[in-house]
Amino acid sequence: MTHARDVDLARRAAKGDAAAEGELLRRVLPPLHAVARAILGATADADDGVQLGLMRVLDKLGSYRGEASLERWCRTVAVRVCLRLSAQNRRHAHGIDPEDEGVGLVGDASAEGGAIDEGLAADIEQYLARISAAQREALVLHHALDYSVPEIAELLGVPVDTVKSRLAFGRRALRRLIQRDLTVAESPRAKRGAHGGG
Repeated sequence: MTHARDVDLARRAAKGDAAAEGELLRRVLPPLHAVARAILGATADADDGVQLGLMRVLDKLGSYRGEASLERWCRTVAVRVCLRLSAQNRRHAHGIDPEDEGVGLVGDASAEGGAIDEGLAADIEQYLARISAAQREALVLHHALDYSVPEIAELLGVPVDTVKSRLAFGRRALRRLIQRDLTVAESPRAKRGAHGGG
């Protein structure tokens, strides 16, 4: 199925048609924001991801052929941009190996003074921030952005079995973190602390 109207819109926008550009922005900005937020979190990096993703979409408009909807195509372009930005940020800031398959935990969440001691229910972004980047990306692409395993493999440039492994290890790591939080929150010490006991 070819999306002929979308192809026409993209062509007109690429040629500088102001009405087409306006419609394009109205349609593609929400998916770009969703991708950037899912991959980069609610940070200034997400804003950078939207801007870079939009620039890339505009640069590549001439290559859009209508095999997928315009929104889906733009979302895929943005995913690639945001994954690159995420990897660059990790290399510059932390030196974390983005290919780490490991057990999946970035740090020991049970350490004294950690977020777990402050009570239950870190939101899902906080849990995702505590697993390896490779596993987080696979989980976000699959569960938040609805890409299939083969699509994720293509986006990341890795074998399908690697994606399956990252998803499995990532789910296991998240489950462990959540169970650990539940255990701490239900412990007698945590209950005494919540009631002002010592």
